[in-house]
Amino acid sequence: MKKITLLLMIFAFTFSYAQESVYFDDFTDDTYPGWVFYDVDGDGNNWGDLNQIEDGDGNATTPPSLISRSWQGSPLTPDNWAVSPAIDLSTASGTITVDYITQVAAQTWDEETYSVYVSTSSDLAVLQNETPVFSTTLGDGAGTNPEETHSHDISGFAGEDEVYIAFRHYNTTDMDFIAIHEVEVLSETLSNNQFVAENNFVQFVKDNTLNLQASTLLNNVEIFNLAGKRVIQNNLNAQNDVQVDISSLNTGIYIAKLASENGVHTFKFTK
Repeated sequence: MKKITLLLMIFAFTFSYAQESVYFDDFTDDTYPGWVFYDVDGDGNNWGDLNQIEDGDGNATTPPSLISRSWQGSPLTPDNWAVSPAIDLSTASGTITVDYITQVAAQTWDEETYSVYVSTSSDLAVLQNETPVFSTTLGDGAGTNPEETHSHDISGFAGEDEVYIAFRHYNTTDMDFIAIHEVEVLSETLSNNQFVAENNFVQFVKDNTLNLQASTLLNNVEIFNLAGKRVIQNNLNAQNDVQVDISSLNTGIYIAKLASENGVHTFKFTK
């Protein structure tokens, strides 16, 4: 129920405030493609060694995540860095944020300290000289909720074609873990009305096909049901007349998220 509610809120936010998801990683791929990890303290324990935390019965207690430990059978003193792939903000404008969720142990050992850095370089020496955009100690040091949502304004990096988000876990020992999941970079984009007018956009459904017409390049489309579940994802890389097969969908109302070279457009349609 929590996940469904969150997705519906995201859709409502998209329609109301016209934000584009520039980058998203939910870490379901446990090879962490594009991410770079630095074990500065040199103890052999780093982000990415684990994809999920499990309880004594082997049940996952976190979703797929970036995870760094401050205890692993014995106390650790981490100085671990996780650096994202390059994120293209060359066409981003307005308010740009990096959003993510942190999780710590829901027990006494939960005071994990971390910082977030944003840079145009992924080089560790450069990152170490940057001023973090955010630093805190989680758990009892910053509220009692083991899972918290965070959002930081990084609008100053608009126009940059290579931007890196770095998470540093440090200044902590003998606690347990910090998990970071659902990392997303959002930027303002054209409103839906602007997109339709400026790109001659038309959409209609006919004979189990969602038809899309636009004067701009359409990169991909995702279709969600009203419960927030993605039911279709297609790479398009085309413009003018594009047809998306929706024969697999049941009769009902759906939400489409269309990514183009001019931003992201969301709309509802009925099959």
